[in-house]
Amino acid sequence: MALRCLYQGSTGELATALTREGFSDELKQRFRDVFWQEPSEREVRSWTNSIPSVVALLVEAGLEDVQVLLELKAPITDVRMDMVLVGTFPQSDLISVVVVENKQWSWIRPDAGMVRLSRDGMPQLHPANQVWGYLQVLHGYVPMLRDGRLCGIVNLHNAPAPMVDAVRPKVQCLEEVVQRWVAMYGAGDQRQEFKEVLRRQLSGRHATEQAELLLQAPVKPAEGLMTHVARCVRERTVFPLLDEQREAYDYVRHLVAASKQGVRKEIVVIVGGPGTGKSVIAVELLGTLTRQKVHALHATGSRSFTRTLWKYAGLPGRQRGVFTYFNAFSDATPNDVDVIIADEAHRIRRTSRDRMDERDPREPPPQIDELIHAARVPVFLLDEHQVVRRGEVGSLELIRNRARHLGCGIREINLSHQFRCAGSPEYIHWVERLLMLAPNTGRPMWQPLKNFTLYVARTPLAMENYLKARVAENHKARIAAGFCWPWNKPNTDGGLPCDVVIGDWRRPWNSKAEDYVNGVPPSPLWATDPAGFGQIGCIYSAQGFEYDYAGVIFGPDLMWRNGWRTERRHNRDPDQINADDFHTVIRNTYRVLSTRGMRGTVLHSVDPDTNQLLIDLGVPPLED
Repeated sequence: MALRCLYQGSTGELATALTREGFSDELKQRFRDVFWQEPSEREVRSWTNSIPSVVALLVEAGLEDVQVLLELKAPITDVRMDMVLVGTFPQSDLISVVVVENKQWSWIRPDAGMVRLSRDGMPQLHPANQVWGYLQVLHGYVPMLRDGRLCGIVNLHNAPAPMVDAVRPKVQCLEEVVQRWVAMYGAGDQRQEFKEVLRRQLSGRHATEQAELLLQAPVKPAEGLMTHVARCVRERTVFPLLDEQREAYDYVRHLVAASKQGVRKEIVVIVGGPGTGKSVIAVELLGTLTRQKVHALHATGSRSFTRTLWKYAGLPGRQRGVFTYFNAFSDATPNDVDVIIADEAHRIRRTSRDRMDERDPREPPPQIDELIHAARVPVFLLDEHQVVRRGEVGSLELIRNRARHLGCGIREINLSHQFRCAGSPEYIHWVERLLMLAPNTGRPMWQPLKNFTLYVARTPLAMENYLKARVAENHKARIAAGFCWPWNKPNTDGGLPCDVVIGDWRRPWNSKAEDYVNGVPPSPLWATDPAGFGQIGCIYSAQGFEYDYAGVIFGPDLMWRNGWRTERRHNRDPDQINADDFHTVIRNTYRVLSTRGMRGTVLHSVDPDTNQLLIDLGVPPLED
C-alpha cells in the first residue's frame, strides 16, 4: 500500500509547465487515468487559479528545487490533498512536508468553530480543521513522517487579510512532541508572511529523494472501529476525521451549543455508503460530547452492533446505557436527551411496538418521530442501500417528510470519501454497478487495483483456503453468505450443526447461542471475535462491521440470467422473503456483504453461470 498523486515535479518544473498551453488538459487526462473519474470544475479552477499563487511564492523564496505533489491521495482513504510540498528542513536533514489547501473564497466569516461563505449561508467546515485532519492522517498512517516536520497552510489568496485574521486559529502549535500546526494566509501583506513561512520550513536539499521516499513509504493499515472504541468513548479523540466527516462532527457540536439558546430544532442527516466513516463519526461524537458533560446517546436497530459496542467499549453495567436501541424512546419526554446519534438509521422500523396493544387501539407513533421528539439535536446516519429486511423504513425521504411535518429544520451532509477497501471507491462503485444498484454504462469490467485484491473462487473450499492463509498472516477474515440455508440451534453437546452445505463442503452458521459455547462466540460477536473464523456469517451478523478480508457466498436467491433473477423460494429468512421489494432487498444484502473487506474480497456463487459471469467481467479466479 503506497501513496499516489496526480503530478510530481520540482517547483521550477511546475512553474514552467504552468506556462505551457494545454497543461490543464494534461492534468485532466492524468486525473482520469489515476483516479478513474472526471475532475470537478472546482478542481480544474483550482489548478488554474490557486496553484500558480503558491508556485510564485516558492520561486520568489528561492525554493525551485522543492518537490510539489498535486492531488496527493491520503493514506487509508481516497481523500486528496491539493498540494503537498516536500523538501528538507533547513536546520536539519529531516524531511519537511507542508500540506497546502487552496481556497478561492473572497468572503469568509467565523461562526462558532465553523465558517460562513456568505451572510445567509450555512456554517461550513473550518479550513484549518480540514487541514489538521490531513496532518493527523499523514502522521498517524505514514510512520516515516513521525520523525519529520509536518505543517499545513490554508491558501486564501483571494480573501482580504482582515477577514482571514478573523478566522485564523487562535493557537497554531497543536502538538508538543512533533511540531504540527496549521496557518492561514490571505491576500495583500499576508502573501509575504506565507513566503517567509515556506523559507523557514523548506529547503530544496535532497528534495527529490525525500519525495520519492514519501511516495514509496509503507502505509500503516487502518484499524477497525472496535479496536479503539474504548479509548474513543472514554478518553480522547482517536480517529482522524476528514472533510465531510469533520464538517458533520463540527456541525453537530455547533447545534448543541445553539440548542441551548432555544433556537428551532434542527435534524442532522449524514448520508454515506459502506466505508465512508458513518460509525466513526457517531462514536467520536459520542465520546466528545460525553466528556463535555452533554447528555448524548448512541442508538441503533442492530443487536449485533450494539452488543459489540457494549463489549469493546468496556463500560460497566449502567453506563452501557449510552449504547441503546431505536425502540428505547417510546416513553421519552420531549427533548429528554441533548443528542441522540441514530447510527445505521436505515434500520429504523415503522413503529417501536412489535404488536398492537388491545387495551390501546390507537395507531402507535412512527419510530422516527419518537427519536426526533426525544432529542434536542437528533442525528441520523444512514445508507439507503442497506435496507435488507421487511419493516425497515429508514430513508432520506422519510426524514425529510417528518422534519417538514414536525416543523424542524434539516441539514444534510453527504459523505463521499472511502475509508474501507483500502480507500478504493472504484471497488464500491464496481459492486454497485455489478448488482445494478447504480447506473450502468456498459458491462462493469473489473480493473485490478494496487491496494485492494479481488478474486472469484470456483469452490467455497478455494475461498476458505485463501482466507485461512490471510489469517495465518495475522489478518482478520470472515466468510458470509446469503440466507439460503437453514439455521439451527447448537447441538445438545454444544457443537454447531453444519447447515451451510455446498457439494461436499459443509460449514456451520454463526452460533445462535446467547453466550460463548466451546469457545465459539454468539452471533452478535462473530464479526469481531477471533474465534468467529470457521463459522459462516449472515447479513445480520456482518452488517455494520468490517474485517481485512471478506469471503462472500452468493446463494441461489440471486442468479445471473442475462440480468439478475431473484428467487424467494431459495431464501430462508422470513423477514426477507416477505419484503415488498424482495429484488432490491437481496441485491442490497449482497452489496453489504461484498463491502466488508478492508484489504480484499473473494466472491463465489453456488450458481455456475453467475460464477462464470464474475470471471467474464475480469475478476481473476483463485486456484483450487
